[in-house]
Amino acid sequence: MQPTRTVTRWRLLAIALTALLGFGVITVAPPRASAVIGDRPLVTWNIRGATTDDLSVWNSHISQFVVGVTNSPIIALQEVGGHEPANTEGTATNYLNGAHLLPAAMQGQLPPINIQGGPRQVRHSQWTAGHGFFDVYFLQTDTNADTWGGGRVNLAMVTDRPADDVVIVPNPLGPQTGFAARAALGLRFGTTWYFNIHALSGGGNDAPGLLANIDQFVQTQGANHEWIAMGDFNRQPNSVNNGALPAGAAIYGSGRATRPASLNELDWFVYSGGVHPGVQVNVLDQQTAGVSDHLPVLAGQLRAGAEPRDLYSADRALESMAAGGVLDVTRANTSIGTPIISSRRNGGANQSWEVEQYNDGTVRFVGRQSGMCMQSAGSGGQTIQPCTNNRNQRFWREYLGNSEYQLRSAENLDDCLNVRGGQSNPSNDTAVIMYPCQNTPNSRWVFTPANTNSSASKSPEKLSAGVPGPFTLESVRNGGVVDAEKEKTGNGTALISFHRTGGANQGWVPQWHDHGTYDTVSFKGVSSGRCIDIHNSNENVGPGRDLVLFDCTGQDSQLWQPEQLDDGQVLLHSVPHPELCMDIERGPANPDDGRMIVWNCSAAANQQWMFTPYDPTGAPVPPYEEPDHDELITLPDPGQPAERTAYFPSWSIYANELYPKSLDGRGIAGKLTTMVYAFENIDPVNLTCFAANKAGSSDESDTTGNDGASDAWADYQRGFTSDISVDGVADQWEQPLKGNFNQLRKLKAKYPALKILLSIGGWTYSKHFSDAGATDASRKKFVSSCIDMYIKGNLPKIGDDPAGGTGVAAGIFDGFDIDWEFPASANGHAGNHTSPQDTANFTLLLKEFRNQLDALGKGHVRLTAALPAGPGDIDELQVDQLGQVLDMANVMTYDMHGAWETTGPTNFQAPLYDSAESPAARTGLTVNDAVNNYLMRGFPNEKIALGVPLYGRGWTGVPDNGKHGRYQSVTGPTAPFAFSQQPGVAMYKELQAAGKLGSLFYDQQTGGSWVYDGQNFYSIEQPRSLTAKRQYIKNKRLGGIMMYSLEADDLASTLLNAATGFTS
Repeated sequence: MQPTRTVTRWRLLAIALTALLGFGVITVAPPRASAVIGDRPLVTWNIRGATTDDLSVWNSHISQFVVGVTNSPIIALQEVGGHEPANTEGTATNYLNGAHLLPAAMQGQLPPINIQGGPRQVRHSQWTAGHGFFDVYFLQTDTNADTWGGGRVNLAMVTDRPADDVVIVPNPLGPQTGFAARAALGLRFGTTWYFNIHALSGGGNDAPGLLANIDQFVQTQGANHEWIAMGDFNRQPNSVNNGALPAGAAIYGSGRATRPASLNELDWFVYSGGVHPGVQVNVLDQQTAGVSDHLPVLAGQLRAGAEPRDLYSADRALESMAAGGVLDVTRANTSIGTPIISSRRNGGANQSWEVEQYNDGTVRFVGRQSGMCMQSAGSGGQTIQPCTNNRNQRFWREYLGNSEYQLRSAENLDDCLNVRGGQSNPSNDTAVIMYPCQNTPNSRWVFTPANTNSSASKSPEKLSAGVPGPFTLESVRNGGVVDAEKEKTGNGTALISFHRTGGANQGWVPQWHDHGTYDTVSFKGVSSGRCIDIHNSNENVGPGRDLVLFDCTGQDSQLWQPEQLDDGQVLLHSVPHPELCMDIERGPANPDDGRMIVWNCSAAANQQWMFTPYDPTGAPVPPYEEPDHDELITLPDPGQPAERTAYFPSWSIYANELYPKSLDGRGIAGKLTTMVYAFENIDPVNLTCFAANKAGSSDESDTTGNDGASDAWADYQRGFTSDISVDGVADQWEQPLKGNFNQLRKLKAKYPALKILLSIGGWTYSKHFSDAGATDASRKKFVSSCIDMYIKGNLPKIGDDPAGGTGVAAGIFDGFDIDWEFPASANGHAGNHTSPQDTANFTLLLKEFRNQLDALGKGHVRLTAALPAGPGDIDELQVDQLGQVLDMANVMTYDMHGAWETTGPTNFQAPLYDSAESPAARTGLTVNDAVNNYLMRGFPNEKIALGVPLYGRGWTGVPDNGKHGRYQSVTGPTAPFAFSQQPGVAMYKELQAAGKLGSLFYDQQTGGSWVYDGQNFYSIEQPRSLTAKRQYIKNKRLGGIMMYSLEADDLASTLLNAATGFTS
């Protein structure tokens, strides 16, 4: 989900990377560490408090250092004003202790002010620039009359990922100057520390002492650590004596005035590693005066992003919401400077535009006929010109909701693409100009297919799940929309084609019917409440029969089966007469000349339809509160996450009849990188791994019912018949290995790249983790027993079954997944043993696993853990240490809300982002909050697999209240289904089989998805919500995705395919 940017007074200053005019390097001693300066670009800039609103300077200036480049710099900013930029939508600010690493003597030099966001804390937030997400670290250094809030003289740093550590290094002159002598803000990446400095004006006399403190601090962090300080030193580089620099350090400057008014070079870099030949230091000239009295300085080089790439697989027509006109090169002329107008749609090449997107998120429009680009000429109108990369040919696409966009000039951010004076009829050609952005119909645009298409879609979507309306039914032929003639509403009213007016007689609400492999739909008029019907349908219906309004009865003559074409268009087949399609009679060029009929299906242009926005009020949202309104266009797919993990519960082979063979036959195994076999228990007496045949308890309040529970029968005793065996060979009674384990061995032979892990614990089997992990001896004993059984394969024989023996299960499992729910927390299953020492012991237990697995000498044996998403449970973990020992964390970013909240209100069990509407707003119970919680505590992003549920959580007794049950009161959990067997739980396949997925909704704000049938509310993933999560994984550079669990999906693997990025 991309947040809508609401920006005022934008001014873009193009940054020219100037040629190096010279730089000075002062060497003082041989360096003590290898050089790193120049390895990644660094920018320092004193922006003189120019943050008069949340986004102006950040988006118009600072963003230009990070968008459109392939190697994002670390940016140090001084005088940033009283606050950081607005957070990325759905994210929260974190307050980090800046003194925790300091020696005691240095801590005493910090201001003694302990307030949230004060001078001893670093504020860490996320900021969106272009299509990227960046981390901002803000330090309050302005005393602001001893209030320690707001002011101008504060520090900030911008990075493209969370820092490994954060510190505030005090200024030794701070206490004696009333802390006018400011501290330095430091971030660590690897073994290099980057510091932001703003020395005192009038000579920067405090700079040497601050550098000495920085050097002293870094030396406490390790012999291989080094540092770079950058900022406004308020003195010339050549004024610093050799003895004023820490031993081995060197200055890197540009040799140019960075404060032009005084002709002084005040902004430069100091590197602890000494001289590193070839590092370029450049001043970046801003082409508009008055932003700051300092110029930004760059060390290293910014690499420009790649050439723009196609945003769509086919050309688009840009349609105006004013009257439905599309961008048109006048008279199909191809000469340079030909004006661009808004005109009625005709399908010509002069109305077809290739939409190309740059790395910074801007787009340009290349005419299909001319091969030239649309170029801004301000109020003088748009023209076609030879394509360049200049910003006068580039636009920001600002999503307004309801599939509509504003196109803001990348050259002058105050202006948007606009139909001059509005347009009431697309047949009246109207100039297209740049005009101040006002979010009016004549500055709102829709990206639609430019041409007809005769090919069936290669990947048809589930329209019933994604297109709820209301919308207009628009013809690809001429842009006419289905219209109730003369705004009449009675039965028998004729339906015609007419240009877009925004009238309610042009709005249609689809009534979808899910038939499994296909959908049917009826169209209910917004103004009339009546449906599109074939006139006199009880008589012989043939080609040419007209379409009218009639009471919605659900009769066949009101039903249409969409046939999806390859660029998003649809043919609408009559259900009782599938050879007949919805048609504009004779396919007129003028959108106002047509009568709606049915005709022999031919895929002609006048039979191809688009679902486009219905927007009667000029508002950027639909007139009805429809959170599940899909965009007309399809954005580029986020691709497949690198790690694709799914849990296979041992009990899947019973009622669910999901066998290891199913993973082969349904194509699941080839789409996964890792499969986790779940779950094994801990012996309550010996505190070891074990095997037995004892059923557990399904009673959530039973504190002892799962003691000693285990299912060795499913694991390695059950005989599989040939029809459910991976290789088609039936098990024999006397085999030493049968059951799931033997089938997994066969599956592994067929898919050698698939890693299979053994999971210990889970919700019901975590009771004795605290005991097993309590001491060094108990940890060693427990880990050794698990390795003996599941890695070495020594399985005990149970009863009279011959299965088991030495080494019989060796080579099946590639490692362990530890699912302790949850260390030092009362939020687990009733009866779980917990202790405050669990926090440290969990880390020690994982380290013991790592040490013993490494000692096997079998190469790298994988170790993962299922980790919690709740903020309180994360608080009980040593996150940074876990990140060092684990190969991957399967973060359980679901079960955030459910029927245990017995009176509701309804909410999403796995919302991607927060919403002010949510009753749980700002509680940290979102996917994004959980991920940021781990990242900000130092967990590596590439080791996080984002968990998604393949089941839903539900409540009953839920009123609609115009919200389709969202955030409403409840009377209790939904009734249990046959497979899930728990009140308030439903598998995706169960909801599908019950016909519930026809009432599926999506919330744009949170990325949450749900089913509502008028009584029951189920929070459930759908392909659209999972695609959004894959995009999130890509944006955050996470390691991959985790799915729990496979038996809940349908036979077509709908959710698994959407989660992994496979089309089938």
